[in-house]
Amino acid sequence: MAAFLDLSKAFDRVWIQRLIVKLFETFGMGGKTLPWIYDFLRNRLIKVRFNNSLSRSFKLHQGVPQGSVLSPTLFTLFLSGIEKVVSKWCEVGLFADDVVMWDSGIDLQKLEDNLNSTLEDLWKLVEIHKLSFNPAKSTVGFFTTNRKLYGYQPVIVNHQPLTGRKQLKLLKYISGRDWGADAGTLRNTYISLIIPILEYGISVYCCASNTNLQKLERVQLSAARVITGLRNTCPNDIVLYEANLQPLSPRRSASLVKYYGKLCSLGRQK
Repeated sequence: MAAFLDLSKAFDRVWIQRLIVKLFETFGMGGKTLPWIYDFLRNRLIKVRFNNSLSRSFKLHQGVPQGSVLSPTLFTLFLSGIEKVVSKWCEVGLFADDVVMWDSGIDLQKLEDNLNSTLEDLWKLVEIHKLSFNPAKSTVGFFTTNRKLYGYQPVIVNHQPLTGRKQLKLLKYISGRDWGADAGTLRNTYISLIIPILEYGISVYCCASNTNLQKLERVQLSAARVITGLRNTCPNDIVLYEANLQPLSPRRSASLVKYYGKLCSLGRQK
């Protein structure tokens, strides 16, 4: 069981004063470095351009600059300590403002208690840092071979349940016969948001049974029908042709060849 958490406007809401104090007290940063970082962050000005018009300047009192190579490091230091809160009950993975926490076992009640207890402690921690999680963009994944538990949704954030997200529904939301996105936009959306999920971990699941691999092909076929608007009676090959999509099997083979090539190159470098 895993929870994938989204921090709302994380980089824009970094509390600069607390960050500076944390850099000094927790990491022992001093000398010229600390004043330089403080000067780098404070009194930043922004303007908004619309067509040929430019707004007046606005002063920013919090946040780290978007796009700066230093910002991810500063944000990571700002959130330091979060791993100690989570590790009491669960495992945790952090990458900048992305947080994933998970636990495994056979006792569902214990898994639910561990994740919810961790989320409560985590919520208090981010509130102290003047941050917040967005339950609407956070999801939970429950990995099990028991089909009766596929719909199990036990995780709560700030009294709101986290749900599993089905990206395929996104195509249906933005498509329509007389309105909505055109076929090109739908195809680009599918390639950008859904195919990476279908092919994630391909080097691990490539040896799965053909029955399980065909489930992925059916997902793509459903997406192709949304893209083209063709009915279920239309042959699968024609649907994929009209959507300009190739079956996933050749893509898997090409990805495995590329992956194997990288492994071989690493061996030669040694």
